Amino acid sequence: MDALKNFASKNFTEQVELLKDIEKKKDYAAIPELAELCKQSDPFDQATFMAKNTLRSLLLENEAYTLKGLMSDNLNLKKISLQVCCRKKCPSATSILLTLFSSLISKQSSELISGHLYYNEGFEILSALSLIQPPEALEIFRQYMHHKDSLIASLAIKTIGQYKDVESVDALCKIVAKAEADDRYEECELTVAGAIDALAMINTDKAISFLASKIHHLNPVARRIIHAVFPRLGPETIHYIAPFLLDADTDVKIMAVNILGAIGDKKGAEFIVEAVDKGIADHPNVKFAVYEALGQMFSMKSLVHLTDGLFEPDPSILIAVVNSLNNQINPGVTKKIKEIIGKDETHASRLINAIVASRAINLFESLYEDETIGNKMIEAILKSNDKGLCGRFSEKLKAMKNKRAGSDANKIKSISSGQSNKKILIVDDSKSMLAFYRTVISAMQISVTAAENGQQAWDILESDNSFNLILTDLNMPVMTGIELTQKVRANNSVDRIPIVIATTESEQSQEQLAKKMGANDFIIKPFSANQLQNKINTLI
Repeated sequence: MDALKNFASKNFTEQVELLKDIEKKKDYAAIPELAELCKQSDPFDQATFMAKNTLRSLLLENEAYTLKGLMSDNLNLKKISLQVCCRKKCPSATSILLTLFSSLISKQSSELISGHLYYNEGFEILSALSLIQPPEALEIFRQYMHHKDSLIASLAIKTIGQYKDVESVDALCKIVAKAEADDRYEECELTVAGAIDALAMINTDKAISFLASKIHHLNPVARRIIHAVFPRLGPETIHYIAPFLLDADTDVKIMAVNILGAIGDKKGAEFIVEAVDKGIADHPNVKFAVYEALGQMFSMKSLVHLTDGLFEPDPSILIAVVNSLNNQINPGVTKKIKEIIGKDETHASRLINAIVASRAINLFESLYEDETIGNKMIEAILKSNDKGLCGRFSEKLKAMKNKRAGSDANKIKSISSGQSNKKILIVDDSKSMLAFYRTVISAMQISVTAAENGQQAWDILESDNSFNLILTDLNMPVMTGIELTQKVRANNSVDRIPIVIATTESEQSQEQLAKKMGANDFIIKPFSANQLQNKINTLI
């Protein structure tokens, strides 16, 4: 093409117009010369960048030219053709890709790892094959599952999962199991995370049974990824988790309950209630988890068990009961609460405080019509010393649109928290625990900011580094407490903030790991308000 021969002498506007014209006319004859233009050494040259885009656009429209490009000696054309194969998932490219990969491996005796002369090209070929997923390439990915290079091994493992390769289940299980070794459990390697997801994709009885047996994996990140598998796959996985409700290990029981709660199916509620009848809730942490989980599963059995829980004497457990009932409110529940409040003054105060602390708006509204109970709830709100909580109930009262509610709304809206300039970031995926923390810490006249997982907490810290303490749960979705601790300690703007990890974990290795990653202290659930306050006072 004469126009491209003079390309370098044209001004930028003319170059852009020319390339647009080639793309519009689908001038495939320009491909060789476009490939030559892409050889410019300056990667930031705008004309080179535009030429690459034009070349890519032409190849996307013409598979035959893309296949020719794969076999070209022009490395730029070859690279862009590979990228197009990845994007278009061209099955017709399979034999060429396999030949290219075989040839590439035979060119150099050293293993295909970072630093290898043909590493980038080899990785791109494998990436294209992983997207196309031809049966002929399966054996290659099986071989590369245990590769020394973690990126290549991770790609192979992910692709094995996408193939749903049943024959690889044993190998994948070994990868996950070996990650619990004393010298490996502190870090979750890419291959381990990939193996867990691959087993979930393969989704055979053997694969899911294995993952269920590892819900208390020693590595917190691996554990988080395993826990996420079961809600993702849905109710059909319930029967894999249910047997662990009767496990001798309290931590395993709690995790099984939490997973069934996250699945949220009433069949899970039936298994939990049956397990409670067999005595599994003899530990307060298990009991707390049971009440929280039942709040996520709407069934008559859950409702009955939660209503019975209204008599729980422990404040944090009672908050869990109230929080769950708030999602399943009905006239029967309201009637039962009124009866309890009318009969036992001591427990009435405890129950009203739980309703207020958990911000149980639905229960509050249903009980407020009883003036005596309504006045007691307003009194508890005023005593909370929590401006955010007062604001929440004030909004609800205003929406009721009656004279008494309006008066009470103004009364609690005008409250002054009287808080000091100290601030604590609380992090927990349990809304009931967050409510308990708010109540206890607000009573200390300390400001509270809440996050439901480590990632939310990190987002807050990126915009506000003025916290005096971080109080975080260990096991959470999205980002665990240990992952959060690692990020905090690696960042100069927040690395000096003390961190306390609160957990149900009784495994000594988890405490050791948390402290190694930078946690200042541990507090084991269950703990009283006084114990939490004492722990806070030692650090701020």
